[in-house]
Amino acid sequence: MRRTKEDAQQTKQQLQAAAKELFNEKGFARTTLDEIARKAGMTRGAAYWHFRNKDELFETVVEKALEDMTESKKNALNCQEHSAKERLRQLLTLPRALPAEYALVNSVAALLPAYPHFAPLEQSVQRHKDQLRELVTEFLTQAQADGRLTLRVGIESTTKLFFLLFEGIYFHTQEGKEVTDKELSDFLDILCRFSE
Repeated sequence: MRRTKEDAQQTKQQLQAAAKELFNEKGFARTTLDEIARKAGMTRGAAYWHFRNKDELFETVVEKALEDMTESKKNALNCQEHSAKERLRQLLTLPRALPAEYALVNSVAALLPAYPHFAPLEQSVQRHKDQLRELVTEFLTQAQADGRLTLRVGIESTTKLFFLLFEGIYFHTQEGKEVTDKELSDFLDILCRFSE
């Protein structure tokens, strides 16, 4: 039976989904390519057809998670139907909405001592974090210029505090603790005065 490009792409996506789940559940070191293939419902040979090794699959899964996270961040900030406060609140909910992606991405730094060849991947993670800072800075600058909000402190300090809040929400969520929408709204009121 001849396989189509669509079949190959679907197989690759199934492997990536299984890998993301197992890497988050067991960690990179304790997950084997054979386990990933079995979870995806295929043979180890099929996994090797698409990926040279477990490292390449991990890198692919992390890069996909970074792309998904970046797209979600842009969507939250660019949603014209929402107020400036609601857009920022939506951005702060992403660690709750995408916990597997955030856990996977944040695992990369911890792997570096044992797997130094992941250094370029960690650099990619840091570039995406820098991109979040830039997105927030641009958004706050424009929203303030448009009169939708007033910053309580300077733009650099507000952006840094927002980023620390974002990271803190991720870690709080990973510990199984809830951050309510009301709390997110209150946090934003501490950062800015909203006029919408």
